[in-house]
Amino acid sequence: MERKIVVLDVREMLRKKEEPFQRIMGTVSDLGDADVFELHATFRPDPLIRVLGKQGFTHAVVEEEPEHFVVQFYHPDDEGALPYFHLDNRELDPPGPMVRTLEFLDNHDACQRGELGVEIWNVRVPAFLLPELEDRGFAFDIDDSEQDNGTVRVQIHKDKAGD
Repeated sequence: MERKIVVLDVREMLRKKEEPFQRIMGTVSDLGDADVFELHATFRPDPLIRVLGKQGFTHAVVEEEPEHFVVQFYHPDDEGALPYFHLDNRELDPPGPMVRTLEFLDNHDACQRGELGVEIWNVRVPAFLLPELEDRGFAFDIDDSEQDNGTVRVQIHKDKAGD
């Protein structure tokens, strides 16, 4: 089953004091079972996290900068396919991609429990990151087939074999 990320940025609506709830819920209602809903907001939307949690969604939150929170909502897959939070590291200078990735993994319990993986997009294979991941009990899969366009994808997940 193919996953896609459905992105909705409501930061401008919030700055204009508009209410984005109906637009958010409309987007959520159009999601496929395996889709990831990525919301960009000016604050951590805890009430929305609770509402969608009651509907069976799990979430991961990243604060990109003050007044820019990225929340990815997803349904856990009963068939064992792991959902991934995507981090685009292509614009960061070293060691930024490694630091950002490790901080995300260290600060999200769902990653530590093996309930959420992280897919990073880098401009090269992150050679110094890989042993750090192994030391923390994470496994990874590297897809550098997109290297022609400057993107290497690395999927990181808790190493179940290491338990």
